[in-house]
Amino acid sequence: MNIMAFLIDTLLAAMFFLAAFSKLGSSFADFRLSIASYRVLPKQLLTFAAGSVLFMELALFLLYGSGLWFVWKDSLAVLLFAGFTIMLLRKRRIQENEDTSCSCFGQIEALNKYPVIRNVILMLLAGGRMALPERAPQDMDSAMLALAGITVIVSGTMLLELYSSLKRSKEISIDL
Repeated sequence: MNIMAFLIDTLLAAMFFLAAFSKLGSSFADFRLSIASYRVLPKQLLTFAAGSVLFMELALFLLYGSGLWFVWKDSLAVLLFAGFTIMLLRKRRIQENEDTSCSCFGQIEALNKYPVIRNVILMLLAGGRMALPERAPQDMDSAMLALAGITVIVSGTMLLELYSSLKRSKEISIDL
């Protein structure tokens, strides 16, 4: 098994899982509002667009986690990151004085901080992944190893966000 291919697949699977997970529940409505702020779709298509992005993120999570659809998943990921980046740059150009933040990862601030740089790095990883050998899972051990790696990355990111949130809540004191 190619360790570099495995590590990139695991990292990208975790990123797509975090992106999808952060949009579920009440954050889905926020995500729809975020899409509306780009001002490219009519109101009637916002739910469909948000659902489509969520579906693609979950599909890419599963594909990267399993090692299936070798070059196709990488191509889709690069196109998705490129599309997100182009739309964000467009939004920033049009809405100079307004908030042009990215909410791709919901409330996970660490992953929303520098979205263009983050997307370029993830595009390079997905694009570079195409040059590496195929990594189809040979047995249950490699699938479990992939799941363990994804779990570690996702858990670490969520714990970091929890720590940041607790730190912010201590800084904000409310006098009653």
